[in-house]
Amino acid sequence: MIELLVSMGIIAVLTGMAVFNFNQSRVRARDVQRKNDIGQLTKALEIFKNDNGEYPDPDDGNFQTQLLGAEYTKVTFVDPRGTDWDTYGYVRPSRLIYYLSACFENTADSTKAEVAQCTASGRASCLCGIDSAGVVYVVSNP
Repeated sequence: MIELLVSMGIIAVLTGMAVFNFNQSRVRARDVQRKNDIGQLTKALEIFKNDNGEYPDPDDGNFQTQLLGAEYTKVTFVDPRGTDWDTYGYVRPSRLIYYLSACFENTADSTKAEVAQCTASGRASCLCGIDSAGVVYVVSNP
């Protein structure tokens, strides 16, 4: 009987460790998708600028709608977690400068933004997501 309880305890511990690692893998996979989306948006913004001499105006509506309507992208990029997480941010302080931002779930990610980048991208802080559980990732030009 004791051997059976010990075996069940070991199986429970191993199962718990596997579930935790699986969840961490899903978090990292969503962050990789966010980086890929930001990369695609960056390329589309650069092509838009080459054709129009400036980046899309955020006051003219959703910047992704402008890119999609002019056929610089084929899809509207949405955060992998859907509507329960922060969407991609776009700020254009001048005609030739922009900031794209995303909210990462993995707070230990080495590419997370510094405070100066968060401020420049229009974010009040470098924390984001549900209950401020995430960190901001920012790409800018130049």
